[in-house]
This record gives sequence, structure tokens and C-alpha cells, in this order.
Amino acid sequence: MPQLYKSSLFYTILVGLIAWACVNPITDFVQVDSTSFTTIEADISDDAALSKVRLTSSSNRLTSQFSLPISKATVSVTDQNGVKTTFTEGIPTGTYYPSAGFKGAVGSSYKLAVKLLTGQTYESAVETMKAVPEIENLITRFETLEQYPKVDVRRAGFSVYLDFKDFQSEGDFYLWNWKHFEKIRLCATCTDGGRYDFKKLDCVQPRFPTDAILNYMCDGNCWDISTNNDLNVFSDVLTNGQRVVGRQVARIPFDNWTPYYFRLEQRSITRSAFDFYQSLISQIQSSGSLFDVPAETRFSLNIKSLTNPAEKVIGIFNVFSVRKKIFIVDRSKNIPIGELPIIPIIPGETYACPPGSVGCQDKVPCIESNTRTKITPEGWVF
Repeated sequence: MPQLYKSSLFYTILVGLIAWACVNPITDFVQVDSTSFTTIEADISDDAALSKVRLTSSSNRLTSQFSLPISKATVSVTDQNGVKTTFTEGIPTGTYYPSAGFKGAVGSSYKLAVKLLTGQTYESAVETMKAVPEIENLITRFETLEQYPKVDVRRAGFSVYLDFKDFQSEGDFYLWNWKHFEKIRLCATCTDGGRYDFKKLDCVQPRFPTDAILNYMCDGNCWDISTNNDLNVFSDVLTNGQRVVGRQVARIPFDNWTPYYFRLEQRSITRSAFDFYQSLISQIQSSGSLFDVPAETRFSLNIKSLTNPAEKVIGIFNVFSVRKKIFIVDRSKNIPIGELPIIPIIPGETYACPPGSVGCQDKVPCIESNTRTKITPEGWVF
């Protein structure tokens, strides 16, 4: 089966290491021509929830992972008919969202424009959204990776394979993403003897730290959100118009017997996005150094600076159509004898108000973020 390309370093590459072999001169790993790299990650989709633009400024030291959100920028997208949609900054800072109701359309073309408070302006190439086929079928198979010992959580898991029918048109490119929602009962953990401050909504450390760990229960429904840390792209150059069978798109951990909520996205991406992601995959897989990949493949293939044509921009303007499907994976069946899940142990004690206490709080709120939500996931049946 095609191999999943690990890319847990994806954002690191995108923000920092991606620029190692920059064609601009480098002195002590500091770019001479500018103090930092502008990173633009822009998504336009026919799913309204997925369209957004994220702007960050990386450190001037190319080995650093540190980056800052770029706030108060002017961001817009214009379609082939000249209709302009303005994106407004929201949460988290540096992320811009379109007005309610906006979503891309298959067959339509889009161009991105960004202007920073500093006066720097950026523009993308025109990208056209291509249709994406439906996910026809999905199967899971328990598999062990024998290169890892039994105590390693990476050893045992469920490989996920899907089937779909490629369109007859040539030049179709695909990317797969997925999300997992796990219902939780503990919403905060305070280490080193810390206590939860219900006004600051955070742990407060004592003057003299201890080894004590306190866990706090959620005050209502709450789910942790995890996503894939793989880059998995595919071109139909060898399978144009054929049915693609058994494409591996994920690996689910065997860290419990409980059912696993799995929401899969199949995206039809542009050639520019495919080439960009493929270059990152090649960089990660390189058996030599990061310099084995040509420098220009580490920077955006479809976004340029209008104020400084020599400036290198990191990121991609990604225009895609998407199909989603929700699966509940049963992790209790067809498990070989002797294979047991590696269930994580939560250290510490669960805090509870002392009996008879007045005004005491012992349950903390579920704070919305990219990795947590109190909104019941679509299709949740547990």
C-alpha cells in the first residue's frame, strides 16, 4: 500500500527550517535581506467552515520555530467575475475569516490579496477549484509495525484504507486530512503544586513548587480534537479515470478499546498545492541534508510580494473542493491474541471541594480552541 509520509515537522518547516537553503545570503543563519519571512497559509474551499487565511512572521534566525501572528492586515479574495470578498481578523490573532455565507464553487477561479500595516503587499496567482470525487469505501485493518517494541504506542494500530473513482479529466491531485474527537472529563491539570484560578482560567504556581498534580473535571460536555500529522498527497498521472483502491490515508492508535470517532476529508487540490506539499514530503524523506531539495521548492509557488519581488514568501494559496465522511472505528474486534492497548495513565489526583465548603469551585470550563470544543461533533453517537 502507498506509504503515509510523516510530517510532524510540517509547521516547523513551513515557518523556519523550510528556508534553510534560501538563495539570499545567510550569515550565522540570519537572512541578510530581511529580518523575517512572511508566512501566508490561505485556504479557499467549497466548505464554508474551511475557508481562512493565516498570517505569521517567522524569526529571522532560520533555525528558530518561533513565529508571531500578523494582525490588522487587509485580506481579500477576488473571483473571476470581479466579486471581492473581504476577510476579517478573528480568533486566534492573525487568522482571517470571510463573511458568513461565503464559500468557494467548483469551476470558479480566485486570487488572494494581502496588505500589511507596514505597507507590504502580496498577491497570489489565479487558482481554479476542481471537483473532488466521493469517498466510496473505507476499511480499517489492525496491523503491527514490528520495528517498534511492544511498549511503544506506535507499534500497534489500525491502518485506514479508502477507495474512490478518479475523474476522466487529467491532472487531478488529492490530499487527505482527518480529525478525531475524544470526549474528556478532565479539562485542566495543574502541576508542581499549582491550583486552578477560576478568574484567570489558568493554573497558578505556588512560590515553592512541589510534586503535587491536581486534575480538574469539566463543568460540562467537552471534546479534545486531534488531527493528522501526516502529509498524504496523490496524483492521478498513472491512474487517470480509474478506480483507486486501498489508498492508505491514516493510522489510528490502539490506545484503548473504546470506539474511535474518525472524520475524513478528501480534497481535490491544485497543481501548485500538490507540488508545494510534495516538496515538503521530499525534504522530510531526504536521506541527505535539507540542502538536497532545491531552495525554491521551500517557498510559495503561487504567492509573491508586489512591493519587493525578490522577497521569499513561505506558504501556499490552496483552493480545493472537499468531501467528508464520518466513521466510527470499532477497536475491540479482530484483535490478535496477546495484543493489548497502551492506555495512557493520567497522573495526579482529581480535585474536589471539601465537604461543607461554601463558594468553592471544582469544575473548570471547556475553553474553545483548535484542539478543544464544547460543541457536539457532527455525527456523535456515544
